[in-house]
Amino acid sequence: MSSSNRLGIIGSSGGSALAAAAECLLTVNSDQTWCVVTDRECGISDWAKTHAAAMVQINYQDSRSFSEEALHFFSKQGVSGILLFYTRRVDAQLIDNIKTYNIHPSLLPAFPGLGAVKKALRAGLDDIGATLHRVDRTFDTGPILLQTSTTISPSCTLELAERVSFVQKTWLTLHWCEMMATGASAVHPLSDELAKAFFRFQKELGCRAIAEPDA
Repeated sequence: MSSSNRLGIIGSSGGSALAAAAECLLTVNSDQTWCVVTDRECGISDWAKTHAAAMVQINYQDSRSFSEEALHFFSKQGVSGILLFYTRRVDAQLIDNIKTYNIHPSLLPAFPGLGAVKKALRAGLDDIGATLHRVDRTFDTGPILLQTSTTISPSCTLELAERVSFVQKTWLTLHWCEMMATGASAVHPLSDELAKAFFRFQKELGCRAIAEPDA
């Protein structure tokens, strides 16, 4: 897999799923270029200092001004799509001009908003899920592109559930990257080489949240 796409990231989290996905991409010789917006010092900003082609920190005063500044930055960088690792709202100024996506740690429409993994555990569900979706003008309601779920035991701890969610978000991030790299309008199965890279990562992590095709 090789890509010269410039992809945008907006984040204020630790960024572990993004970093893991980027490592998988490197193992298949992808030349993916990242352009990153944060609103504070965080794990994603630390990662971007050594891995992103361009990065800017934008103070979040309100969704409109933040979105306008982010749009200016991403447009200048020639970004083709944006993925959010972000809990604050972005506005129409951004999402109407650049395709913007989000990964939410639940099987939407269940458990929108913050704390989705914890909510799923408290509800006594037998699975943990995550959703890749297009961002629209409301919150966690945009068109769904791909979902994944993992069966958990009744004794599953929050720590283990969060670990499963991390693997799921890495998986969905890779699907988004490959969709953007190929210019597809929908998500398709990962290329063989990228899928193999992901399953090596998952095996080394010791958390098999995504079933291998021959498993």
